[in-house]
Amino acid sequence: MGKILVVDDEKDITDLLSEYLELEGYEVLKANDAEEAEKILSSQEISLMLTDIRMPKKSGIELLKEAKRKYCDLEVVMISALRDINMAIEAMKAGAFSYLLKPFNLSDVSMNVKNALEKRRLILENRRYQLHLEKLVEERTEKLKETIEALEHSYLETLKVLVTTLAVRDIETEGHSERVVEYAALIAKRMGIKDKEFLDDLKKGALLHDIGKMGIPDSILQKKGKFTNEERRIMKLHVLFGYKILSSVDFLKGASQIVLFHHERWDGKGYLSGKKGEDIPLGARIFAVADAFDAMTYSRRYRKALSINEAVKEIKDQKGKQFDPKVVEVFLSIPSDEVIRIREKVEEKVGKTKDIRKILEGIF
Repeated sequence: MGKILVVDDEKDITDLLSEYLELEGYEVLKANDAEEAEKILSSQEISLMLTDIRMPKKSGIELLKEAKRKYCDLEVVMISALRDINMAIEAMKAGAFSYLLKPFNLSDVSMNVKNALEKRRLILENRRYQLHLEKLVEERTEKLKETIEALEHSYLETLKVLVTTLAVRDIETEGHSERVVEYAALIAKRMGIKDKEFLDDLKKGALLHDIGKMGIPDSILQKKGKFTNEERRIMKLHVLFGYKILSSVDFLKGASQIVLFHHERWDGKGYLSGKKGEDIPLGARIFAVADAFDAMTYSRRYRKALSINEAVKEIKDQKGKQFDPKVVEVFLSIPSDEVIRIREKVEEKVGKTKDIRKILEGIF
């Protein structure tokens, strides 16, 4: 039921109220002035205080205001012989639960005490409920977040399998997507980009940029000679196929923009839309430099690999033509040892894909 503090400079009043409330089953403490009451309030939890208004040194109103400021859960019933409506209004504004006049009826005291304690109980119960509810919402939000992240991870792992499958179909591009992810992320970091969503979309788009080649016939994808005009037209459609695959998945919509525009050029001579300059999404502009550099430094059926220095020179020559000048400047500032570190890191992963190919060749 909590503890009750009775405060009055008249000892007979404090004794009367204490004895009566103890008979009602309450634990009661007594104080003869505001100073003594404040010491008790500071030393233990008091649920309800009954206090006289007129006391020496500090009035009951002053005690009320100070107590409500420090102990917001404390309920207070004022007791006074003064029939002063303004005093009563001031007490209620300061946070008093009720205002009893002397001489008081003990049954009225009992009713006010019960109602004040009930009010306090309901407030505390509601607060506990709110805290519990907030904690429950927080826990469920965290679980939902974990579930979404798990689903996204599952989706991404599935798509990585598709990328590996594509690598098995097209041996020339093996490890290409993984290296481009690293190069693109490094360029973005050096550009000072910190937006997590942008960086996530960039990495996903870089990893999955060639996913649309799943829709290209093997006769074209694995052709060793030059493409005919029709074959070249079909090959260009892989950006559209990739966009359609990724844009249908909510968490890959940002990445789908990179896939759709990754063959556009700064001068507008790319495909499929012919966008140019800053009309091309920044992620696609960053990717374009990373993609071209990696493609040039590995052999393809139609040309031999360039050295890192030769590829860097080519990127520099295409500044403002094929590539965004600002992105090129950042790319050129990357030390060659960082590029080599990325190549070695991915080469280790590529070895696993080669093992998969050997297994498949053994089965089929």
